[in-house]
Amino acid sequence: MQEITRLYALSKRNIILRYKNSIAGFLWGFFKPLLYLMIFIVVFSKQVSTNNYVLYATSGLVFWFFFSNITNQSIGSIINSAGIIKSINVPVMFFPLSETISELFNLTLTLGIFFVAMNWFGIIYSFKLLLVIPIAILFSIFSFGLTMILCSLNVFFRDIGILWTTIQPALFYLTPIAYPKEIITKFHPLLLQLNPVYYFIDAERTIVHENQLPSATMWLQCIAISFTMFALGYFIFNKLKQQFISAI
Repeated sequence: MQEITRLYALSKRNIILRYKNSIAGFLWGFFKPLLYLMIFIVVFSKQVSTNNYVLYATSGLVFWFFFSNITNQSIGSIINSAGIIKSINVPVMFFPLSETISELFNLTLTLGIFFVAMNWFGIIYSFKLLLVIPIAILFSIFSFGLTMILCSLNVFFRDIGILWTTIQPALFYLTPIAYPKEIITKFHPLLLQLNPVYYFIDAERTIVHENQLPSATMWLQCIAISFTMFALGYFIFNKLKQQFISAI
């Protein structure tokens, strides 16, 4: 019970610090995708034949920035909390986990705004939209697994943070967010198959944009990818955590 209280306190601290002295507060979680959307409308909307392009692009952007924020906020979470780790007996895993939880809270608020705003762009309200919740949870598990790898390696090799910020833009444009997935599958299908982020965005977009239920294959892919990444991240994190104190 005490550990749950500490995890809650860390997550709450992250949320408060993120919006401290901010006028727009959590609305920034929606403004950033909106800015990208305006760029996409100018550059891509007339080049692709996707129906309801605004809904299509925004649904992908909301999930992408959720993933991006988790990894960016968490990658330095252990190093930035060195003072707390050395002085208080708190499970080290709580620091990247609290970042994931606080970002999941932000996603909940962003999705609320998104579902209301997309009323003007043809979103169909149905109980199917509730399935976005388990997709988001699976995406959180995947993101947390990746985060455990990144933040633990970053303790020993500070270049990991720089490397990740370099890789992210490439991963963003290799994920069909601003354009239909057929553009990649037509010429380089393997690139899409090897991109784990794509599977979560595709499942979420099936619900939000196409108003369809994800297939059993989609669910199994998301479950397998999320728990495989979590298991790998947990293994690496536990292998390295005993050396964190001396390294930070």
